[in-house]
Amino acid sequence: MTVRRSVAVAAIAVGLLLGLGAAAAAPPPAAPVEPAAVPAADRLQWFREAKFGLFIHWGAYAILGREEWARQLLQIPRDEYRDMALGFDPTAFDPDAWAALAKEAGVRYAVITSKHHDGFALYDSALSDFDVKGARYGRDVLGPLAASMRRAGIPLGFYYSIMDWHHPDYLPRRPWEKDRPVKGADFGRYMDFAAGQLRELVTQYDPAVLWFDGEWEHSNEEQRAFAIGKTLLDMKPALLINDRLYRREPGFGDFGTPENFVPATGVRNPDGSPRLWEACVTMNWNGWGYNRTETEFRSAPQLIRQLVEIVSKGGNLLLNVGPGPDGRIPEEFAVRLRAIGAWLRANGEAVYGASASVFDRLPFFGHCTVKGRTLYLHVMGWPNDGRLRLPGLRTEVDKAYLLADRAKALAFGREGKDVVVRLPARAPDPDAAVVAVELAGDPAVEPFAIVAGKDGRVELPVCLADLRSEMGQRAYLDHFYRTTMLANWQNVNDYPEWTFTTAKPGTYEVRASYAGMWGGAAGYEVEVDGKRLAAKTEPSPSVYFPATFPVGMVELGAGRHTLRVRITGIVNNHAMNLEKVVLVPAAR
Repeated sequence: MTVRRSVAVAAIAVGLLLGLGAAAAAPPPAAPVEPAAVPAADRLQWFREAKFGLFIHWGAYAILGREEWARQLLQIPRDEYRDMALGFDPTAFDPDAWAALAKEAGVRYAVITSKHHDGFALYDSALSDFDVKGARYGRDVLGPLAASMRRAGIPLGFYYSIMDWHHPDYLPRRPWEKDRPVKGADFGRYMDFAAGQLRELVTQYDPAVLWFDGEWEHSNEEQRAFAIGKTLLDMKPALLINDRLYRREPGFGDFGTPENFVPATGVRNPDGSPRLWEACVTMNWNGWGYNRTETEFRSAPQLIRQLVEIVSKGGNLLLNVGPGPDGRIPEEFAVRLRAIGAWLRANGEAVYGASASVFDRLPFFGHCTVKGRTLYLHVMGWPNDGRLRLPGLRTEVDKAYLLADRAKALAFGREGKDVVVRLPARAPDPDAAVVAVELAGDPAVEPFAIVAGKDGRVELPVCLADLRSEMGQRAYLDHFYRTTMLANWQNVNDYPEWTFTTAKPGTYEVRASYAGMWGGAAGYEVEVDGKRLAAKTEPSPSVYFPATFPVGMVELGAGRHTLRVRITGIVNNHAMNLEKVVLVPAAR
């Protein structure tokens, strides 16, 4: 640490001891940006309407090409890592090119890592020389990027890791760091440093969002979460702060941050009210930062569908890229961003500013978003009979049409409690074709319930399931010519769940319809009200063509039931492509 920076740290610490309110002694930037004051009632509105953001994980770890946790995963000693990091020299970094790509992709805001867990800062911090200014590159990254994004009309936010593997006062050490004693380390002094860096970021760059992470090793009290949050909002009332400053505790922070999965029914506050949330998602499967060996990427159609699903559940998508050590965004990311942007240019009105679906369930593969009195049905599995059923829609329909062909009205009519829209023979977009349904009044929908048919059978297609998951979701719905199935089922924590009702008690045979993966023999179980039926998959006509197989028998009383299907073993990378589960009344 240089003398200049040591003095600055001491000055910041004095300010923090006085209540985090005094200005830092570090010299201000040449042209500081004054934080804009926005009334509290309006501060969340732009974020709520934006729906699509770009996440950028970039830092000195890109040199190694083994993602952002490289120092931990490879157990690189601190000083050795520091020497490597200070060689960071992204001579091809072009902030205007990044901003142009973001604009072409249709993102409405961006967030970049200002400092990740390795402690290396992407700006010239007066509090540390372990930053981009002290590296071979020798100049700021965040300032030029903020200016480019501003010219493109894209608000920029900063990710900031509370965890810091480099700072001498951050505790605990990594378990494998036997050569780094803890004697003399002071976590409180580290938090002085962290709060000082946050002050620098707000005063020098005026970020729209502070996106915290790395908070799980300490309590809110140890991390001064509430004091820091208050100080930041005093500095800039319009600033948005995610829930990770507060250990992701429900109800704290401006928005929740599920990571690499889509919550089955969105996110709610402790009182049950809808919660503003943002799913942060990688395009690739292995890491957030640059990974030079990466070969697995989500397809553009899958990412478009995921964006729609998230918006239909009241959330935003923060989609990640990991630029390389030279400062270029790899083409694997860029081509997907451009594809999403092309889809949004045709269908963006059904995404930006849209609210969550009014339907509990839709009996087809797709999702609904809403703007005022217009429903947008994003159809991802074109109905074979050309009939798009909107279950329980009480409001009368004025008009229906495809966004791809607004001039041509679609026929519609009422069938009992449902509205049915007639579709053309072919989908104008195989990934997500949007049908707009304009209503005569505010949308009103009856609750949806899965019940037995007239023959007593209970049909449970995957499009009616809640797909439960957690960090690392792999499974997703896909359409295979005539049928929709749960595909890419590789993670045992992903599972479909249905709730249904039977009018009277009875015995049922459980049948599963699936496409077995390359010969079958993967393990799975069907759980009905806690009773588990174990089975192994059997060969089907092909990996894309399902067949129906018996699983076992269950006794059900009258009333509400829950059924789940879980995988217990995988063969040839996947368990199965699941189409549906059927409960058939046993012959008397």
